[in-house]
Amino acid sequence: MPLYEYDKDYPFAAFVTNLGKYNEGELVGEWVKFPTTADELRTVFDRIGIGQKDDFGCPYEEWFITDYDCYVDGLYDKLGEYANLDELNYLASKLDNMDKCEYNQFCAAMEVGDHTSSLQDIINLTENLDCYDVYPNIDDHEDLGRYYIEELDMMQVPEHLKDYIDYEAYGRDIAIEEGGNFTEFGYVRDTGDRFYEEYDGNPENIPEEYRVKAYELDEEKLSEADRVDMATDIAYDLDDFFRQHDPQYAAQRPEPQEQKELIADLLLEGKTAVLREMLEQLAEVGDDILPGRISEFELETGYDPTQDNSLLEDRARFYERPEQPDDHLTGERVQTPRGSFSLTDLTKEQMQAAGYGVHHESDDRKYLIMGNGTRAFAVLREPEHEKDNPLKNAEMSMEDDYGMIDGIINNGSREETKEKPSIRERLAEAKRECSERTPPEKAREGRSAPEHNDR
Repeated sequence: MPLYEYDKDYPFAAFVTNLGKYNEGELVGEWVKFPTTADELRTVFDRIGIGQKDDFGCPYEEWFITDYDCYVDGLYDKLGEYANLDELNYLASKLDNMDKCEYNQFCAAMEVGDHTSSLQDIINLTENLDCYDVYPNIDDHEDLGRYYIEELDMMQVPEHLKDYIDYEAYGRDIAIEEGGNFTEFGYVRDTGDRFYEEYDGNPENIPEEYRVKAYELDEEKLSEADRVDMATDIAYDLDDFFRQHDPQYAAQRPEPQEQKELIADLLLEGKTAVLREMLEQLAEVGDDILPGRISEFELETGYDPTQDNSLLEDRARFYERPEQPDDHLTGERVQTPRGSFSLTDLTKEQMQAAGYGVHHESDDRKYLIMGNGTRAFAVLREPEHEKDNPLKNAEMSMEDDYGMIDGIINNGSREETKEKPSIRERLAEAKRECSERTPPEKAREGRSAPEHNDR
């Protein structure tokens, strides 16, 4: 067993709290040192009221952790209020079984930060300490350079030249090449060994000797049909609420029935965190009923927050991720006076959807340089086609001189043109007029001939 901070004989303790009492305004809990046993934890649950009934006859069945006392460097911030008790006990037992050297390796790896994002990662880290070398008392680049030359004989230096060696520069090059880090426990480097995942994150697969399941509810759970009905009702109301108050949701999910089924599936799978997040984002429009109904469903179906990974895996099922330029690089680069930019085959509109705006263009005007404030890419500028004149077809059918060809639109009023008679019709009309005329009187001398009248 290693010696923990402050000479403690356990790695951490958790203040296990009755959640039902807490929601009623009463803090009822007790400190539990880990590792522990199922019997010890069952006794604690009895003392804090887990399993006892409230004033309405409903049992207090849920607990959470309100605080930790942690004596392992870097571990406190990794432990959450809904951490699984079996996982906590598994980790504490692993730490207790380490010798001093292994424990220092573990603490150094924790400080480096590799494989420390979750309890699952940290448990697996305890099984992969051979992936790290730790050189104690190596605190800076100069120490590292001297250690490699003088202790590891990485370089043969004559005695009379040792005072002329830049150990700091040599140590800096080593750290860069190895990707090493200086920690409170010394210099840490990755050995290059493969990191194996011994624990898959499912508490049911924790070896029985580390499990501390202390309390199982004996009450009758909802039938499968009742669970489906309850989930379906909530899903319909959630989908309607999101469509009314979130334009992005409605635009990206035009099929209500399909989305309602998706929400119901998430509820039945115990993945409610993403639904709660969406409701929190719309909190300004105000809805206190839907979060309560989700809580009621969780209570009725035995929700386990430690198994809810919907924030990581299911958020994209609600909001589509825009195409990203990194996924569509052509391998070419475009040079402009302001720098060299990777070419992507996304369009200008796709780049704008991904949050990029036009910054400048290439000298030949073939490419646009689009950025988002931190990064920039080149996109092919689309050719500017001459816009069709919306009056073209109308003018083609209305005008006889196609005046639009010279750029002038002539759509004014036009005089009515009568149809001209044929030659045959004009000859017939002339004969008719002649037959209707009366013969003229013989003209007298000194008088001019009279004008002809129609009749």
